[in-house]
Amino acid sequence: MAITNANYWPLGSTIQKTPSLITTSNYRNFGILSVNPTNGNTVLIYRLGTLYVGDVGSIYIRQSADGGANWGAESQIISEASVDLRYVAGGYNSTGRLIVFFGRYNPVTTTWLSISYGYSDNDGITWSSLSTLNTQTNTTYSPFGQLVDVGNNIHYQPWFGNNGSTYTLNLYKSSDGGLTFPTIISVYSGTQLLAEPSMVNLGGGCFLLLARINNGSTFRQFKSEDNCATWTDQGNTSFETWSTSPNMQAPPWLSFINYQGVGIVACYFTRRDTNPPQLKVVFGLAKDLLNATTGWNATTIKTINSYPAGYTRSGYQSFFHPLNQYKGIGVCFEVAAAFSYPKIVLTPYNGMLGVLSSLMP
Repeated sequence: MAITNANYWPLGSTIQKTPSLITTSNYRNFGILSVNPTNGNTVLIYRLGTLYVGDVGSIYIRQSADGGANWGAESQIISEASVDLRYVAGGYNSTGRLIVFFGRYNPVTTTWLSISYGYSDNDGITWSSLSTLNTQTNTTYSPFGQLVDVGNNIHYQPWFGNNGSTYTLNLYKSSDGGLTFPTIISVYSGTQLLAEPSMVNLGGGCFLLLARINNGSTFRQFKSEDNCATWTDQGNTSFETWSTSPNMQAPPWLSFINYQGVGIVACYFTRRDTNPPQLKVVFGLAKDLLNATTGWNATTIKTINSYPAGYTRSGYQSFFHPLNQYKGIGVCFEVAAAFSYPKIVLTPYNGMLGVLSSLMP
Protein backbone atom coordinates (compact mmCIF):
# COMPACT_ATOMS: atom_id res chain seq x y z
CA MET A 1 0.00 0.00 0.00
CA ALA A 2 1.49 3.33 -1.04
CA ILE A 3 1.61 5.99 1.64
CA THR A 4 -0.88 8.85 1.55
CA ASN A 5 -1.59 11.83 3.76
CA ALA A 6 -4.35 9.82 5.41
CA ASN A 7 -2.51 6.60 6.22
CA TYR A 8 0.97 7.74 7.27
CA TRP A 9 2.28 7.98 10.80
CA PRO A 10 0.15 8.92 13.84
CA LEU A 11 1.57 12.35 14.64
CA GLY A 12 0.90 12.91 18.30
CA SER A 13 3.24 15.44 19.89
CA THR A 14 5.90 17.86 18.79
CA ILE A 15 8.68 15.67 20.17
CA GLN A 16 8.49 11.93 20.70
CA LYS A 17 11.33 10.17 22.46
CA THR A 18 11.01 6.43 22.00
CA PRO A 19 12.15 4.65 25.21
CA SER A 20 13.29 1.52 23.39
CA LEU A 21 16.00 3.51 21.56
CA ILE A 22 17.67 4.96 24.66
CA THR A 23 20.95 3.35 25.72
CA THR A 24 23.87 4.36 27.90
CA SER A 25 26.28 1.89 26.32
CA ASN A 26 28.11 1.95 22.99
CA TYR A 27 28.10 4.59 20.29
CA ARG A 28 25.22 4.71 17.82
CA ASN A 29 25.63 7.56 15.38
CA PHE A 30 26.27 8.69 11.79
CA GLY A 31 22.91 7.38 10.59
CA ILE A 32 19.90 8.06 8.39
CA LEU A 33 16.14 7.76 8.66
CA SER A 34 14.24 6.86 5.51
CA VAL A 35 10.70 5.82 4.55
CA ASN A 36 9.74 3.36 1.83
CA PRO A 37 7.34 5.29 -0.46
CA THR A 38 5.65 2.07 -1.58
CA ASN A 39 4.57 0.77 1.83
CA GLY A 40 5.50 3.32 4.53
CA ASN A 41 8.09 1.09 6.21
CA THR A 42 10.46 3.33 8.21
CA VAL A 43 14.09 2.44 8.83
CA LEU A 44 16.93 3.73 10.98
CA ILE A 45 20.36 2.73 9.73
CA TYR A 46 23.47 3.73 11.66
CA ARG A 47 26.97 2.84 12.81
CA LEU A 48 27.36 1.02 16.12
CA GLY A 49 30.72 0.88 17.87
CA THR A 50 32.09 1.18 21.37
CA LEU A 51 33.69 4.58 20.68
CA TYR A 52 33.14 7.62 18.49
CA VAL A 53 36.30 6.77 16.58
CA GLY A 54 39.23 4.41 17.11
CA ASP A 55 37.37 1.11 17.19
CA VAL A 56 35.64 -1.21 14.72
CA GLY A 57 32.07 -0.13 13.98
CA SER A 58 29.39 -2.07 12.08
CA ILE A 59 26.17 -0.98 10.39
CA TYR A 60 22.85 -1.77 12.05
CA ILE A 61 19.19 -1.33 11.12
CA ARG A 62 15.96 -0.83 13.11
CA GLN A 63 12.51 -0.86 11.54
CA SER A 64 9.12 0.66 12.31
CA ALA A 65 5.82 -0.31 10.71
CA ASP A 66 3.83 2.50 12.34
CA GLY A 67 5.72 5.64 11.36
CA GLY A 68 8.19 5.67 14.23
CA ALA A 69 5.84 5.08 17.16
CA ASN A 70 7.36 1.65 17.83
CA TRP A 71 10.59 0.06 16.69
CA GLY A 72 11.88 -3.47 16.33
CA ALA A 73 15.18 -4.65 17.73
CA GLU A 74 18.38 -3.54 16.03
CA SER A 75 20.11 -6.04 13.77
CA GLN A 76 23.48 -5.99 12.08
CA ILE A 77 23.45 -5.74 8.28
CA ILE A 78 27.07 -4.98 7.31
CA SER A 79 30.30 -5.70 9.20
CA GLU A 80 33.95 -6.27 8.39
CA ALA A 81 36.76 -7.56 10.57
CA SER A 82 39.21 -4.84 11.68
CA VAL A 83 37.45 -2.14 9.62
CA ASP A 84 35.34 0.73 10.95
CA LEU A 85 32.26 1.28 8.75
CA ARG A 86 31.32 4.96 9.13
CA TYR A 87 29.13 7.74 7.70
CA VAL A 88 25.99 5.86 6.71
CA ALA A 89 24.17 7.66 3.85
CA GLY A 90 21.55 6.96 1.17
CA GLY A 91 17.97 5.82 1.72
CA TYR A 92 14.98 4.56 -0.26
CA ASN A 93 14.40 5.45 -3.87
CA SER A 94 10.97 5.87 -5.49
CA THR A 95 10.61 2.14 -6.23
CA GLY A 96 11.29 1.04 -2.65
CA ARG A 97 14.90 0.04 -3.20
CA LEU A 98 16.96 0.81 -0.08
CA ILE A 99 20.52 1.91 -0.92
CA VAL A 100 23.16 2.32 1.79
CA PHE A 101 26.52 4.06 1.32
CA PHE A 102 29.31 4.11 3.87
CA GLY A 103 33.01 4.82 4.32
CA ARG A 104 35.54 2.12 5.24
CA TYR A 105 38.19 3.26 7.72
CA ASN A 106 41.17 1.49 9.27
CA PRO A 107 41.26 2.58 12.93
CA VAL A 108 44.80 1.23 13.44
CA THR A 109 46.51 3.01 10.53
CA THR A 110 43.95 5.90 10.63
CA THR A 111 43.50 5.73 6.88
CA TRP A 112 40.41 5.61 4.69
CA LEU A 113 40.06 2.51 2.54
CA SER A 114 37.08 3.12 0.25
CA ILE A 115 33.48 4.26 -0.15
CA SER A 116 31.18 1.27 -0.65
CA TYR A 117 27.46 0.65 -1.06
CA GLY A 118 24.86 -2.08 -1.21
CA TYR A 119 21.11 -2.26 -1.73
CA SER A 120 18.05 -4.19 -0.62
CA ASP A 121 14.77 -4.68 -2.48
CA ASN A 122 12.90 -6.14 0.51
CA ASP A 123 13.24 -3.48 3.24
CA GLY A 124 16.63 -4.61 4.45
CA ILE A 125 15.92 -8.32 4.91
CA THR A 126 18.49 -9.37 2.31
CA TRP A 127 21.22 -7.33 0.67
CA SER A 128 23.16 -7.26 -2.56
CA SER A 129 26.88 -7.80 -2.67
CA LEU A 130 28.86 -4.66 -1.85
CA SER A 131 30.39 -2.44 -4.52
CA THR A 132 33.34 -0.05 -4.23
CA LEU A 133 33.20 3.48 -5.66
CA ASN A 134 35.86 5.71 -7.17
CA THR A 135 37.22 8.27 -4.68
CA GLN A 136 39.57 9.95 -7.19
CA THR A 137 42.75 11.41 -5.63
CA ASN A 138 41.17 12.05 -2.22
CA THR A 139 42.87 10.45 0.77
CA THR A 140 40.04 11.32 3.20
CA TYR A 141 36.46 10.84 2.05
CA SER A 142 32.95 9.78 3.00
CA PRO A 143 29.40 9.77 1.66
CA PHE A 144 26.90 11.97 3.44
CA GLY A 145 23.20 12.80 3.44
CA GLN A 146 20.21 11.48 1.60
CA LEU A 147 19.99 9.73 -1.74
CA VAL A 148 18.26 12.05 -4.25
CA ASP A 149 15.96 10.28 -6.74
CA VAL A 150 14.96 12.59 -9.60
CA GLY A 151 13.02 10.07 -11.71
CA ASN A 152 13.84 8.24 -14.95
CA ASN A 153 16.18 5.96 -12.94
CA ILE A 154 18.51 8.93 -12.18
CA HIS A 155 19.91 9.05 -8.63
CA TYR A 156 22.50 11.27 -6.95
CA GLN A 157 24.44 10.61 -3.74
CA PRO A 158 26.53 13.45 -2.23
CA TRP A 159 30.01 12.74 -0.86
CA PHE A 160 33.04 14.76 0.19
CA GLY A 161 36.81 14.36 0.34
CA ASN A 162 40.22 15.99 0.52
CA ASN A 163 43.82 15.14 -0.26
CA GLY A 164 45.37 17.31 2.42
CA SER A 165 45.30 20.57 0.50
CA THR A 166 42.25 20.47 -1.77
CA TYR A 167 38.72 19.90 -0.45
CA THR A 168 35.99 18.53 -2.69
CA LEU A 169 32.20 18.19 -2.72
CA ASN A 170 30.92 15.66 -5.22
CA LEU A 171 27.96 13.60 -6.41
CA TYR A 172 27.83 9.99 -7.45
CA LYS A 173 25.31 9.57 -10.29
CA SER A 174 23.34 6.46 -11.20
CA SER A 175 21.36 6.10 -14.44
CA ASP A 176 20.07 2.58 -13.77
CA GLY A 177 17.93 2.97 -10.65
CA GLY A 178 20.76 2.73 -8.15
CA LEU A 179 22.42 -0.45 -9.34
CA THR A 180 25.66 1.30 -10.33
CA PHE A 181 27.13 4.76 -9.73
CA PRO A 182 29.85 5.14 -12.37
CA THR A 183 29.70 8.93 -12.84
CA ILE A 184 31.21 11.58 -10.55
CA ILE A 185 30.03 15.19 -10.71
CA SER A 186 32.12 17.90 -9.06
CA VAL A 187 30.26 20.51 -7.02
CA TYR A 188 33.29 22.20 -5.46
CA SER A 189 37.08 21.85 -5.40
CA GLY A 190 39.27 24.30 -3.50
CA THR A 191 41.01 25.25 -0.28
CA GLN A 192 37.88 26.04 1.77
CA LEU A 193 37.42 23.30 4.40
CA LEU A 194 34.00 22.05 3.27
CA ALA A 195 32.50 18.69 4.22
CA GLU A 196 29.30 16.74 4.95
CA PRO A 197 26.95 18.08 2.25
CA SER A 198 23.17 17.74 1.98
CA MET A 199 21.31 18.14 -1.34
CA VAL A 200 17.66 18.59 -2.25
CA ASN A 201 15.80 18.48 -5.57
CA LEU A 202 13.80 21.68 -6.17
CA GLY A 203 12.23 20.50 -9.43
CA GLY A 204 12.61 21.82 -12.94
CA GLY A 205 16.24 20.72 -13.11
CA CYS A 206 17.17 22.87 -10.09
CA PHE A 207 19.04 21.62 -7.01
CA LEU A 208 20.32 23.14 -3.78
CA LEU A 209 23.29 21.88 -1.73
CA LEU A 210 24.55 23.02 1.66
CA ALA A 211 27.83 21.95 3.23
CA ARG A 212 29.39 22.26 6.65
CA ILE A 213 32.33 24.65 6.92
CA ASN A 214 34.85 23.06 9.27
CA ASN A 215 35.62 25.61 11.99
CA GLY A 216 33.06 27.92 10.40
CA SER A 217 30.12 29.80 11.88
CA THR A 218 27.71 29.29 8.96
CA PHE A 219 27.10 26.88 6.06
CA ARG A 220 28.21 27.14 2.41
CA GLN A 221 25.51 27.07 -0.30
CA PHE A 222 25.62 25.86 -3.91
CA LYS A 223 22.99 25.64 -6.63
CA SER A 224 22.52 23.92 -9.98
CA GLU A 225 19.93 24.88 -12.57
CA ASP A 226 20.92 22.36 -15.24
CA ASN A 227 20.25 18.95 -13.66
CA CYS A 228 23.50 18.93 -11.65
CA ALA A 229 25.75 19.36 -14.70
CA THR A 230 27.27 22.58 -13.35
CA TRP A 231 27.21 24.24 -9.93
CA THR A 232 27.38 27.82 -8.68
CA ASP A 233 28.94 28.74 -5.33
CA GLN A 234 26.45 31.13 -3.70
CA GLY A 235 28.57 31.84 -0.64
CA ASN A 236 27.89 31.51 3.07
CA THR A 237 24.45 31.44 4.66
CA SER A 238 23.43 34.18 7.09
CA PHE A 239 20.16 33.09 8.71
CA GLU A 240 22.02 32.44 11.95
CA THR A 241 25.63 32.69 13.10
CA TRP A 242 27.10 30.48 15.79
CA SER A 243 30.28 30.24 17.77
CA THR A 244 32.89 27.66 16.79
CA SER A 245 33.78 27.09 20.43
CA PRO A 246 33.85 24.58 22.04
CA ASN A 247 32.91 22.41 19.04
CA MET A 248 32.35 22.80 15.32
CA GLN A 249 28.72 22.95 14.28
CA ALA A 250 26.95 19.82 13.09
CA PRO A 251 26.20 19.48 9.35
CA PRO A 252 22.96 20.66 7.68
CA TRP A 253 20.11 18.48 6.43
CA LEU A 254 17.81 19.72 3.64
CA SER A 255 14.22 18.66 2.91
CA PHE A 256 11.74 19.85 0.28
CA ILE A 257 8.14 20.83 1.10
CA ASN A 258 5.38 21.42 -1.45
CA TYR A 259 3.00 23.84 0.27
CA GLN A 260 -0.05 24.73 -1.81
CA GLY A 261 1.98 24.22 -4.97
CA VAL A 262 4.86 26.43 -3.79
CA GLY A 263 8.32 24.95 -3.20
CA ILE A 264 9.76 25.53 0.28
CA VAL A 265 13.06 24.17 1.60
CA ALA A 266 13.66 23.22 5.23
CA CYS A 267 17.20 23.21 6.64
CA TYR A 268 17.68 21.28 9.88
CA PHE A 269 20.76 22.18 11.92
CA THR A 270 22.12 21.75 15.44
CA ARG A 271 23.52 24.59 17.56
CA ARG A 272 26.33 23.06 19.62
CA ASP A 273 27.41 26.38 21.12
CA THR A 274 24.29 26.66 23.31
CA ASN A 275 23.77 24.86 26.61
CA PRO A 276 21.94 22.65 26.12
CA PRO A 277 22.56 22.20 22.36
CA GLN A 278 19.47 22.79 20.20
CA LEU A 279 18.15 21.15 17.05
CA LYS A 280 16.54 23.83 14.85
CA VAL A 281 14.91 24.28 11.46
CA VAL A 282 14.78 27.29 9.13
CA PHE A 283 12.71 27.70 5.95
CA GLY A 284 13.04 29.52 2.65
CA LEU A 285 11.20 29.73 -0.65
CA ALA A 286 12.95 27.61 -3.28
CA LYS A 287 12.83 30.42 -5.85
CA ASP A 288 14.42 32.86 -3.40
CA LEU A 289 17.17 30.42 -2.47
CA LEU A 290 18.10 30.02 -6.12
CA ASN A 291 18.70 33.77 -6.18
CA ALA A 292 20.80 34.10 -3.02
CA THR A 293 21.55 32.70 0.43
CA THR A 294 19.34 35.46 1.82
CA GLY A 295 16.41 33.30 0.70
CA TRP A 296 16.58 31.66 4.14
CA ASN A 297 14.06 33.50 6.32
CA ALA A 298 15.42 33.88 9.87
CA THR A 299 11.94 34.71 11.21
CA THR A 300 10.89 31.11 10.49
CA ILE A 301 13.53 29.47 12.72
CA LYS A 302 12.01 26.98 15.15
CA THR A 303 13.61 24.89 17.88
CA ILE A 304 12.58 21.26 17.49
CA ASN A 305 14.58 19.59 20.24
CA SER A 306 16.85 20.55 23.11
CA TYR A 307 19.54 18.02 23.91
CA PRO A 308 20.58 17.21 27.49
CA ALA A 309 22.93 19.78 28.99
CA GLY A 310 26.56 19.00 28.34
CA TYR A 311 25.93 16.92 25.20
CA THR A 312 28.16 19.17 23.13
CA ARG A 313 28.71 16.73 20.24
CA SER A 314 25.02 16.20 19.51
CA GLY A 315 23.64 16.44 16.02
CA TYR A 316 23.90 14.53 12.73
CA GLN A 317 20.17 14.67 12.14
CA SER A 318 18.24 13.05 9.27
CA PHE A 319 14.69 13.99 8.25
CA PHE A 320 12.03 12.72 5.88
CA HIS A 321 8.94 14.60 4.68
CA PRO A 322 6.57 12.03 3.11
CA LEU A 323 4.86 13.29 -0.04
CA ASN A 324 6.78 16.56 0.44
CA GLN A 325 4.31 17.63 3.11
CA TYR A 326 5.09 20.00 5.96
CA LYS A 327 4.88 17.30 8.64
CA GLY A 328 8.12 15.37 8.89
CA ILE A 329 9.78 12.65 10.93
CA GLY A 330 13.45 12.59 11.75
CA VAL A 331 16.22 11.25 13.90
CA CYS A 332 18.96 13.03 15.79
CA PHE A 333 21.73 11.46 17.84
CA GLU A 334 22.21 12.45 21.45
CA VAL A 335 25.89 12.21 22.27
CA ALA A 336 27.59 12.09 25.66
CA ALA A 337 31.26 11.48 26.32
CA ALA A 338 31.07 7.69 26.06
CA PHE A 339 27.75 6.83 24.42
CA SER A 340 25.30 7.95 21.78
CA TYR A 341 21.77 6.89 20.87
CA PRO A 342 19.12 7.82 18.30
CA LYS A 343 16.15 9.98 19.23
CA ILE A 344 13.04 10.12 17.05
CA VAL A 345 11.81 13.66 16.40
CA LEU A 346 8.57 14.80 14.80
CA THR A 347 8.87 18.23 13.24
CA PRO A 348 6.77 20.92 14.94
CA TYR A 349 3.43 21.31 13.23
CA ASN A 350 1.54 23.39 15.77
CA GLY A 351 1.69 26.82 14.19
CA MET A 352 3.65 25.49 11.21
CA LEU A 353 0.95 26.43 8.73
CA GLY A 354 1.33 30.02 9.89
CA VAL A 355 5.08 29.86 9.39
CA LEU A 356 4.75 28.47 5.87
CA SER A 357 1.94 30.87 5.00
CA SER A 358 4.20 33.78 5.96
CA LEU A 359 6.56 32.73 3.17
CA MET A 360 3.93 32.60 0.44
CA PRO A 361 4.42 35.08 -2.41
